[in-house]
Amino acid sequence: MKKTLYAHVGTTKTGTTAIQSFLIENQEILNQKGYCYPLFPYRYPDVSERRNARFLLEEAQVTQEGRFREGMDRIHELFQTFDNIIVSDEGIWSANYEQRITMWRALKAEAKEGGFRIKVIVYLRRQDMYLVSGWNQMVKSGIGKDAATPWQDYVDDLVSINKMKYASHLKKLAAFFGKKNLIVRRFEPKRFVGGAIYSDFLHAVGLELTEEYHIEQAARNTRLAGNTHEIQRVLNGMPGMNPAFHSFFRQALLSYADLSGEYYPCEMFSKAEAETFMKQYEEENREVSEEYFNGEELFDMSWKDVPKWEKHNPQMQDDLIRFVGACCMQLAQENRDLKSRVEWLEKSREGLRHPVYTIIKRKRDKMKAEK
Repeated sequence: MKKTLYAHVGTTKTGTTAIQSFLIENQEILNQKGYCYPLFPYRYPDVSERRNARFLLEEAQVTQEGRFREGMDRIHELFQTFDNIIVSDEGIWSANYEQRITMWRALKAEAKEGGFRIKVIVYLRRQDMYLVSGWNQMVKSGIGKDAATPWQDYVDDLVSINKMKYASHLKKLAAFFGKKNLIVRRFEPKRFVGGAIYSDFLHAVGLELTEEYHIEQAARNTRLAGNTHEIQRVLNGMPGMNPAFHSFFRQALLSYADLSGEYYPCEMFSKAEAETFMKQYEEENREVSEEYFNGEELFDMSWKDVPKWEKHNPQMQDDLIRFVGACCMQLAQENRDLKSRVEWLEKSREGLRHPVYTIIKRKRDKMKAEK
């Protein structure tokens, strides 16, 4: 059986964090089955250590030295023990073309030298949902100057539009690696093998989800809903905003985001806008459907029956009041925690002082007795 490097490249907002966490949690059972999800010590700003393929993307321009060489040497070494190695980073799909092609060329050369093949795994999400989810995450994370970008400006960004031309991207990958080495999946729960992202991914790499695997009950990835995304977006653009302030405000907003969404259920696209937006991808999606899914409809094309979000909506004032209240409650809780901490430290200090005083008193009493 030929050794295989599975490169999971995204796209973003398709359960990549859940997949990566699952692979790390189940490293032992994967190893027993001849699979390895290696972790590397290399760190990059705003990139989780779970994303073990990041060094390939960032370091491939220097293939004979540095991190790329160290990391690839480690992969070659692991292939002596395991038949299958998995690497993953959702940023690969959306990286600029020069970065991607440099990485793929370097990786292909390593595969030729090491005698292993490369299989590329990619999950696709319906483009309007992809765009909304990506914008929401960008605003929630507050990373970079774009985190204050209004929704309509984000929709009109050609870079984002081009990321979602799935057929064009897949053609380039197929030309480089061969279509048979591409594993294309749809990020829709009803399409998942076994009904879950974990079983679907395992199926993609030739395994089956059984009871021996552990699935940790992960915290729900809460999203900004209702008006909370707009409040966060505006805050992101404030002078002096830093990660600490952003984290404080984000936690306050997330504490009532579900309530905001309940009182003001809405979407960033209206149904008509979403349908119009998706028309520009009809041909691309048809090509993907024919190439990888036997002509079956690529995505479920139904839409939620809710209104488009509007800034001047009746719930905005209530949500601003909730935001002030959430901030005050959070400050009050932090103050209580600090007060408890101070009281504990004072008691600890008293506990340290008393034994000292006892020893000194004993010595004094002894000296008096001797006199």
